Amino acid sequence: MLGLGFIGWQVNEARKASNVNSLLAFLQDVKEHEHALLRGETEEEKDQAFIEFLNFLEAYAAAINGRLFPKVTHKLVREKLIDCIAVITEAKAWYPKLEEAVTSPTTFQCLTQFTSKERTAINSLVSARRRQRPA
Repeated sequence: MLGLGFIGWQVNEARKASNVNSLLAFLQDVKEHEHALLRGETEEEKDQAFIEFLNFLEAYAAAINGRLFPKVTHKLVREKLIDCIAVITEAKAWYPKLEEAVTSPTTFQCLTQFTSKERTAINSLVSARRRQRPA
């Protein structure tokens, strides 16, 4: 019986380590994609970085929609996705590029589903940021 308890403890610890690794990978991916957006020197490089960023957001929106993350990772990824979508929504240069990138009804389908579900949170964040800007 003691052996079974130890195995259960090991499985639980392995799950925690996996959760931490998933979260760290997400944070590293966000950082890399955001830096690529900032480093783009030409319009073409910036557009390519933005499309890759949208694909990244799509993948994580799919994971959130599919409830693939444990509770803490889910919360942090959800909040970052909401933040990213709010920034894109506000950005006069980026939002039209998002609309251009949608080439079929299935393009960014998971991101669209996530955005629809989280519309209130996204709009609240956009409104809060606008209130914080100096007049």
